[in-house]
Amino acid sequence: MKTTILATIALSTFLFIACNSGSSNKNISESNNEMEQMESGNTHNGTDHMIPGEAHEEHAMLNVKGSCEMCKERIEKAAKEMEGVSFASWEIEKQVLHLNYNPDKASEDEIAKAIAAAGHDTEKYKANQATYDALPDCCKYRD
Repeated sequence: MKTTILATIALSTFLFIACNSGSSNKNISESNNEMEQMESGNTHNGTDHMIPGEAHEEHAMLNVKGSCEMCKERIEKAAKEMEGVSFASWEIEKQVLHLNYNPDKASEDEIAKAIAAAGHDTEKYKANQATYDALPDCCKYRD
């Protein structure tokens, strides 16, 4: 009986050590990969809008009205279709569009106009009433 218990404890200890040493190496490897990405500037961690794009790109934030995931898709599509825009991400809760764009090819003003033309009000430009009325009901944000 004592032999069985000792064998079980020894096997459990061996498995515990083997499992933990493998995950430690995995974590070290992941940490090394993250460090390499940070050094090379290639990070993608959910804060892409805070990472500068090409050397000639700028980051901007525009207040854009909307109310749902369909709005998000429409707003981001309108921005990305503009020449010079390499990144667009709209935050539903904050009603803010994060952009990376080349100022030689597009301006914040032109991007805001394109978004308004798609049916979404910005700080500077209001969407045409007919365009706004054509939006699906879930996308209506005006009082």
